[in-house]
Parts: sequence; structure tokens; C-alpha cells
Amino acid sequence: MSPEERDILYKSISQKLTLPFPKGSVENTETPGRASIPVQAYIQRLEEAAGPYWSWRLSGEPVIYHQDEQILVKGILKILDVEREGIGFSNFKTYQDTGKIQNLKSAILSAESDALRKACDKYMMGWKDLAPYRKWANNPAVGLTADKGNTAAVVVESSEKCVKCGNLLTLEELKFLEENNIRIKYCRKDIPAQLLKKRGD
Repeated sequence: MSPEERDILYKSISQKLTLPFPKGSVENTETPGRASIPVQAYIQRLEEAAGPYWSWRLSGEPVIYHQDEQILVKGILKILDVEREGIGFSNFKTYQDTGKIQNLKSAILSAESDALRKACDKYMMGWKDLAPYRKWANNPAVGLTADKGNTAAVVVESSEKCVKCGNLLTLEELKFLEENNIRIKYCRKDIPAQLLKKRGD
């Protein structure tokens, strides 16, 4: 695969990764600061969007902070040639009589799941879903517009522009063009009627 082909493939994968998750995927919504997407949903999305082109590995051994009763795990999420590190934590309890950690394996797995979620976040996965519960979503530099309680109102723009009006295309518009095999970059309102008619839209 040539560098150009890998670049095109990565952009295609990235667009799929950052699409909204199915409605109801966000948990703990009653407490905005704790709203999150389960790691299983992220893994499912990685499989759907990246297939054999993604991998996950731990970097180093788990670090145990006995005084804070926390475990730290680091991992690397790789998609094609791009790598992002995630750092995850989990709490644990110790037996009062021996001081040993209760369910050490479960605590490590929980920290690893947290690390994978954090790495996915660095690929902007779940941003549109979590934006209504995050203060950073209102920052214009992030590229999101959040409407609390309505994830459909969150729009992520791409770097592609409509050939007619010059406006930036959203990822949803790029997906629509790809699904309908429309190669020229149009925003939804500027797609020529004949192109839509051919596809029964």
C-alpha cells in the first residue's frame, strides 16, 4: 500500500470512528461529569471502522499506588501507522488483616479498559456523544457545537469544502457522499438534483 493510499484509508477510518454512537450508548448521564461510553462500544466501533488495521497493547507494567489505593495502566492504541497513548486508573480495596489487594486482576482489567477509552478519546471517538455533558464542547476551537440533551445537534466539521458554496463539510455529509458514490465534494443542500434522482433520494 502506497503512502497516499494509507493516508486515504486512515482518513476514511477516522471519519467512521468519529461518527455518533447509537442512541443510549452514553451511561451515567444523570451526573454529567461521570457520563461515559462503555469500552465494549469503543471496541465494537474499532472493529467496524478499522477491522484488521487497529491494535492495542499495554506499555509497561501496571503501577500500584498503595497509599491512594489506585492502579495505573498505560496502553497504546494503533490504527495503521498512527499511535495514541491512553492512561487508565482503577480503585482497589485491601484486606485489613493482610494488606493484600482484593481482586487484583479485576482492578488491572478495569484500569486497562479505562486506558483504552482514554486512547480512543484521542482519536476523537465519542466526542459528539459526550459533548452535551462536557464543558470543553462549548469551546469553538474544539469544532463542536453542543446542545444539552440532544446529541444530534452536535456537528463535527471536516477540512473538506463544498465546491459550490465553499462551506466546510460535516462528517455526516462526507459519509453521505461516500455511501452514494458522489465523488465531487458537495454539501447536502448543493448536491445537484440529478445526482440524487439517480440514487432514488
